[in-house]
Amino acid sequence: ASTYIGMESQNLTVGTTGVMNVTMQSDIQAIEELVVVGYGSAKKISSVVGASTLVKSDAFTSIPAASSGDALQGKVAGLQVFTSSGEPSATVSMRLRGVNSINASNTPLFILDGSPVDVAIFTALNPNDIENVMVMKDASSTAIYGSRAANGVIYITTKKGSGEKPTITASASYGISSLAQFPMELMNAEEWFQFREIADPSLLENEQFQELKNFRLKNNIGTNWRKWILNENAPTWKADISTSGRSERTDFYISLGAFAREGIEPHSDMSRYSIRSNTNTRITDWFKFGINLNFTYQTQRNVGYSTVSTGYYNPMNIIAWGLPYATPYEILTDANGNFTGYGEEQDFITDLGLKNYFTIMEHSPSRRETVRVNANMYQEITPIKGLVLRTVQAVEGYDYRYTGKTIPTERITVTPITEESFERFYRLTSTNTAEYKFAIAEKNHFDILVGHESIVSKDNYLYTYTLGQTDPRLTNIDHGTESFIPTFSDSRIAYNSFFSRLSYDFADKYFLDLTYRIDGSSLFGSNRRYANFWSVGAMWKMSNEDLIKGISWINNLQLKASYGTMGNSGISNYLSYGLTKTGKTYDGESSWYISSLGNPNLTWETLEAFNLGINGTVFDFLTFNFEFYNKNTKDMLMYIPYSFISGFSGGWGNVGTMRNRGVDVELRFDIIQQRDLYFGASFNMNYNKNTITELYDGRDEFVDGDSGLKFQTGHAYGEYFVVRFAGVDPANGKSLWYDADGNITSTYSESHAAFLGRNRFAPWSGGAALDLSWKGFSINATFAGVFGKYIENYDRYFVENPTFADESNMTKRMMNIWTAPGQITDIPKASEPVKHDSRFIENASFVRLKNLQIAYTFPKKMIAKTNIFSGAKIYVSGRNLLTFTKYTGWDPEIDQITAMGNYPNTRQYIVGLEFNF
Repeated sequence: ASTYIGMESQNLTVGTTGVMNVTMQSDIQAIEELVVVGYGSAKKISSVVGASTLVKSDAFTSIPAASSGDALQGKVAGLQVFTSSGEPSATVSMRLRGVNSINASNTPLFILDGSPVDVAIFTALNPNDIENVMVMKDASSTAIYGSRAANGVIYITTKKGSGEKPTITASASYGISSLAQFPMELMNAEEWFQFREIADPSLLENEQFQELKNFRLKNNIGTNWRKWILNENAPTWKADISTSGRSERTDFYISLGAFAREGIEPHSDMSRYSIRSNTNTRITDWFKFGINLNFTYQTQRNVGYSTVSTGYYNPMNIIAWGLPYATPYEILTDANGNFTGYGEEQDFITDLGLKNYFTIMEHSPSRRETVRVNANMYQEITPIKGLVLRTVQAVEGYDYRYTGKTIPTERITVTPITEESFERFYRLTSTNTAEYKFAIAEKNHFDILVGHESIVSKDNYLYTYTLGQTDPRLTNIDHGTESFIPTFSDSRIAYNSFFSRLSYDFADKYFLDLTYRIDGSSLFGSNRRYANFWSVGAMWKMSNEDLIKGISWINNLQLKASYGTMGNSGISNYLSYGLTKTGKTYDGESSWYISSLGNPNLTWETLEAFNLGINGTVFDFLTFNFEFYNKNTKDMLMYIPYSFISGFSGGWGNVGTMRNRGVDVELRFDIIQQRDLYFGASFNMNYNKNTITELYDGRDEFVDGDSGLKFQTGHAYGEYFVVRFAGVDPANGKSLWYDADGNITSTYSESHAAFLGRNRFAPWSGGAALDLSWKGFSINATFAGVFGKYIENYDRYFVENPTFADESNMTKRMMNIWTAPGQITDIPKASEPVKHDSRFIENASFVRLKNLQIAYTFPKKMIAKTNIFSGAKIYVSGRNLLTFTKYTGWDPEIDQITAMGNYPNTRQYIVGLEFNF
């Protein structure tokens, strides 16, 4: 018999010559990737019953992004990933298969090497350290995690040692960042003066205005505020080195990483340094242990005013509002008043009535530092064949410090303030499992798992500030003339859980998974802290049936189904308690008061989920996966309005239900598969329909005053409810609206508000990828997009509002403002007040070329001649290279209801090298 790892065993007869020629055949099953889908040992991906998608390491190492989460965008059907800001340290937001809750968290549960972690751990993780990410979608794959698994599970596995000889991999890249898109068509100086005369004909006779116009236009005086404010050659660089290897009993992986990026907005940057060590050792045949350690130090800088989206000193607002004829430089003239050139940059820009932005930035510094540690250690005993006893201890923690200063300006009247905050967080997780695998009559395979998990976390936060700094150069907190009592908070949360799973398969054809979990959390009321979660999942490998095996064009075919329940505990701490505070006075004395009412019956939000899917490979080139799901959220955690008689505006309770129903489609085409040439394409799509099915106290509607959204049964959560703009009356230039019954009226009233059928959450999402490789060359392109998403573009309220025209630039479309009876336009006359209505709610659907990489891997024979390297690669890549959208705001990717002055996404151009030793 001839055998080799990863190849099929072959039985051959030796001839009389004693010479035997053997051609080994690949054994797909033997080399099939193993993945972890919950507690316990890894499984072959073809035997995973639950609905899940695997994203491999090359998806993370090929992107020039600061966040590992960005690499998942467009890769997984049903997973929406948004990078809402171009700020260098910005994280991502994620939702899997729709919005499951109105007020509780909709973020998936993140598991790193077997232990739950915060999303910030994943986004700050060095992408080069990631082996793969499994996105778990249905109850069969997530119910084992019970608590917090209602929104899906993102399971991250980091790299381990491989190869008989130790190897070293070193890589470095450098690039620049610029604005990803500039959709706002703003007026130039000539257009602005012309618009002002159209909107206000009296300016034609205004001598001062005409002198200003003639002088500025004659001498071509003006400013491209985008070029003045933004750095569109902002550098970014990355360097990594790692070593890995394994012996008979030990494997190891060690890495060092450094990443730095300057933002396109001034005084915004980020740097991050990381160290990782993963080690596994088998001491004896029955005892094994391992430890994963990760340390990250991150600093970031931005300016207080730059993060205030409504501020005059927000960089993007200056670009949009800045008068096109204005200049930050002193205008020099001769004795006759003739223009002779520009002088020095002014500390106060007279044309704008504002202090110089860069002066503000210099005297308003802010800095954030985060030291983050994540450690995971396990011990594993195999006392008898098939039985594995495993205990895991994990710690996640960080120290965070913020220092900042704000000085007053001509437009922002505040007392000079210096502030500082400090936060320390840690989470301890202890997990103990017993897993027993055995077979009966060869074809019946059982895997039984039982376990216990406890999680304890603590979060301390301290904030203090001082006022009255007498000099902008004094930046320390002790430089103030007036100090205040610090604010302090102490939050502690505990979880206690018991879980079990039974996995069974018969002859690698019929699979069954049963899970059950009991979860308890201190977040909930004393009466209802514990809840039960369970799931049933089944799979039929039809391609292993004799009837299907005879069909040559079917390579693989599987049918899956699952049903079960999961929980959501994504709320703030202490909401179930009645709380008291200080800060009120009674009879002239400081006193305590009741700040919130408790709810001892507050409990878990529960999600019931059904999933049906079919996947497979046909004709040796098409791999497909189709899934239908139906999810019902019950006992939603919601903030409920109270009667004013209670003395409180509202409180938390378990009320309401909501449904998400949709489909996932994933396709991969291996079009050309030759030894030196490969071309493939992949595509994924999700459609999700969200419906609120029940609210509270028999109500079928209510309006959330904070978001402006109306919640109504039968409608989707996130659907805009506003007054509908009907255009402009050609006769008089006044605005028109629709009333609640759809009749046109010239009277604006909030009582006319209606549902628009436009939703802030996109019902459609998807992605596509193209892969081409020939010899050592390779090209990879990844696209991501969402469809049916709407944003209230509040930037337009200022640049398409004549009320602000004397102090702000306008968009070019304002040249079509109504001026005479009979004119057909959608821009009212200059004297008409602009209301917050449907005209500003824009379609923010988009498709982006998220990543494009062109690489060349040098032939091994060529590299071997150096006697130094075992491999080498050079590449160029780009991120956010193209954006297709109708949205006219700064960026369509932001994940919020209203957009104004947001730090827009950036485009990167990167060149990099990678060497193996």
